[in-house]
Amino acid sequence: MRRWTILPLVAFIVGCGGGTAKFVRLETGQGEPIVHVLRRDGKPVEVSDKEFKQAVAEHIPSVPPVDRPLEHARQWFGVSARSGWFRYEGRSQRLMASEPGSHENLRLLPADEELKRRYLLWCERTWGPGDCLRLLVDRPFLDGDGKYALAMAIAHGKVLGAMKEELGQLVSPQAVVATVVGGLTLYAVLLALPEPVTKGVAALLTLGAMAYLGWDTVWRLIDGWLVLMKEVDRATTFDGIYVSGEKFGGVMGAKAARAFVMLATVAMGNTVAGMAAALPQLPGAGQAAVVAETQLSIRFAAPALAQVESVALSAEGVTIALAPPAVAMTARDTGGAGGTSKAGFRAFKSMGGFKSALGSAGEGKNWHHIVEQTRSNVERFGPEALHNTENVIAVEADVHMKISAYYSSKQKFTGGMVVREWLRTKSYAEQREFGLQTLRQFGVIP
Repeated sequence: MRRWTILPLVAFIVGCGGGTAKFVRLETGQGEPIVHVLRRDGKPVEVSDKEFKQAVAEHIPSVPPVDRPLEHARQWFGVSARSGWFRYEGRSQRLMASEPGSHENLRLLPADEELKRRYLLWCERTWGPGDCLRLLVDRPFLDGDGKYALAMAIAHGKVLGAMKEELGQLVSPQAVVATVVGGLTLYAVLLALPEPVTKGVAALLTLGAMAYLGWDTVWRLIDGWLVLMKEVDRATTFDGIYVSGEKFGGVMGAKAARAFVMLATVAMGNTVAGMAAALPQLPGAGQAAVVAETQLSIRFAAPALAQVESVALSAEGVTIALAPPAVAMTARDTGGAGGTSKAGFRAFKSMGGFKSALGSAGEGKNWHHIVEQTRSNVERFGPEALHNTENVIAVEADVHMKISAYYSSKQKFTGGMVVREWLRTKSYAEQREFGLQTLRQFGVIP
């Protein structure tokens, strides 16, 4: 006999469907919080299958192959234990909490045995023989969180399957997949709490999700995860769990699934500082930076991200707590490179729109893009990542001509290509760093 102690799902779902978030509050530890109306016009960042695989190949070696991935993720994200399994002691006629390794003589219900059998068959077809998600370690059956993890793996099945080639280079590919799935599962469980507060690596995962997907999409996925949890709690068969996982996968879609697996892979293999440094280097980070700065008013750069202490979600909005003195890390209270953006961060869909809003660069000056507005950059990063007050600055016309000539020249480090062509394959962060170095080289900024 066994019984589950599951945390009740309090009505966090109220207001989710309508997307009632109203504000972003930045708590900087210096005076009153900075509060502004939440902008909700961002679109999910497109990360191609090729870019996703490259990111996985770079970060997956850092993910630890742990024996108990759910317990590891619970500690990693600070989620308290919510369930357990019990055995009936005939002599005392009491339910006794079972300890790891104490289930040798436990008689399972037929439904438990069948679910376990079907799970192991699914593992064999998907990832190879055995307990592929490490859900049966110290457990005679799939417990509550184990069922959630199975549903999560099914929901992300196509995206996780795309990782197989990169995982083939690892010593324990199954265990690494289990660690990533465990991270995804316990992070989702954390978001299912009423008005959840994420801290540390989990806070950066929340910011990354909102930057890559936009607030409305994250809100909708929380709603979908709550529905999945209720369905899985009621499911008594593998087929019931499979259907719920497939349905949640449909709610997510390929864009969100790639983003969450990519972000979870980075999160499970990094410290806070390491994740803060990694996020701006990921594919699609240029567009994510625009969403972070326009919707959330925080810079999507390592120094700013490293200052994030917590992210709290509620039906009214999102509260981001920054370590003081972090006011300089917010997008709305600082100017752009060169000091041209006194009014705060603004982004536009075209350079024409930028000029209409901000006017001329000034007498004897030209507008200059730190990350160039080439066709390939527009296609890769989106126009808002280029035509914004953090990327476009006013430069003296004669200096601007010299910089343009430099970008059209061949240099020793470009391997026979002109600088502009050499740059085109670099990430947004790399191009921006090169652009800032060039501005220093020509005396535009200190």
